[in-house]
Amino acid sequence: MSTTTGQEQPQKPQAPPASLLSAGHDDAEMKKVFSRFDADGDGRISPSELAAVAGAISPPPSESTGGREVGAMMDELDADRDGFVDLGEFEAFHARGQGQRDMDAELRDAFDVYDINGDGRISVPELSKVLGRIGEGCSTEECERMIDSVGVEGDGYVGFEEFKKMMSPPDAAAGVTGDKPNKE
Repeated sequence: MSTTTGQEQPQKPQAPPASLLSAGHDDAEMKKVFSRFDADGDGRISPSELAAVAGAISPPPSESTGGREVGAMMDELDADRDGFVDLGEFEAFHARGQGQRDMDAELRDAFDVYDINGDGRISVPELSKVLGRIGEGCSTEECERMIDSVGVEGDGYVGFEEFKKMMSPPDAAAGVTGDKPNKE
């Protein structure tokens, strides 16, 4: 990967490997998501890393379409226009005052990527398959632990409300909309 400035970019500290089993804090969750994009662990998401994740999730109909989509995403994410998205820009993008409906729609889209068979819940095999596609393969046991740590119903699946709670900042997940998972 080359930079267009000709200057060597300062090496940012490498983020520690994301713990797949953490039920952790917001910062830890954001770093975990960020590290899935930051394939080389240099603390920045390059256009090629963004393209790899976007392509793994939903391959574009053509290469030129994919390039335009990645360019548009970089324009939106790369606030300092250095050609990379760092953790601060990634967090700022996700913390932006989007309407709850926009956030729900984005979360639904992300959930649908994992819910391969469209049954409204993420299973261990679905989680394993998607993580494998984006280069984050994990064992069946690890996927089971991840599902069990998020799923409140203990049924071996993650529904949308559980996914939403896991992926949202605490104020959004705490019920800005008043929605709560059904426990029966």
